[in-house]
Amino acid sequence: MEEATPGLVCFDLDGTLVDPLLGVQNCLTKTCEAFGLPLPDEATIRSWIGFGMRESLASLKGLEDSERLEAALDFYWERYRQDGVFEHELYPGVFHLLHRLKRQGHRIYVVSAKPSLFARRIAYQFDLNLIFDDIFGSTLKGRWQPKTEVLRGLAERGTIWPGGVFIGDRGVDMEAALDHGLEAIGVGWGYGSHEELATAGAARIFDTVADLDAWLRIRFPQPERFDAFSRSE
Repeated sequence: MEEATPGLVCFDLDGTLVDPLLGVQNCLTKTCEAFGLPLPDEATIRSWIGFGMRESLASLKGLEDSERLEAALDFYWERYRQDGVFEHELYPGVFHLLHRLKRQGHRIYVVSAKPSLFARRIAYQFDLNLIFDDIFGSTLKGRWQPKTEVLRGLAERGTIWPGGVFIGDRGVDMEAALDHGLEAIGVGWGYGSHEELATAGAARIFDTVADLDAWLRIRFPQPERFDAFSRSE
């Protein structure tokens, strides 16, 4: 029997691999206190996760002026750099799932709405930096770039190709996957609802990391061929 060819697996970051809520809440609290802004309630903050922080902050009363908005955004990211990146939690089971995929020899990428600078720092913090073949995110200053645009650029460079999977917790993840010939896989432990994921075209939705891992073992049955990669080895 011919050995299966290694595949392509793309992951969203926030709400899929890590839970960013505590870090985002704390940085927003400090930003709102510093600029005299109303602090959004938790439901609003949760709705922002997976999208651009500039666009989210712009919805707050008191940041209508573009210069003040940029100042608040700079303040937020500085708080995030100092504290927020350390206030994330890796979802249980993710570490072993990623290591197993790496041992099978797949191409593994992160495509995040978070600035790539911080996405890379978070991966390093959880000893995942050598797992991923690359990590793609937004810029600190530019507008939020929808993931379908990010994937379009990656497809044009030959970094991704049709037939792989994209795993995320938001409808925009599912839409981006379908736009570029990737299987759209939703996770129910993040910040998008089942309805959001299904409406956007999710082929499957898994509510636990264990269930996702079990499906990935079937979807990618390749034998493990390599040693795990981590700083501790």
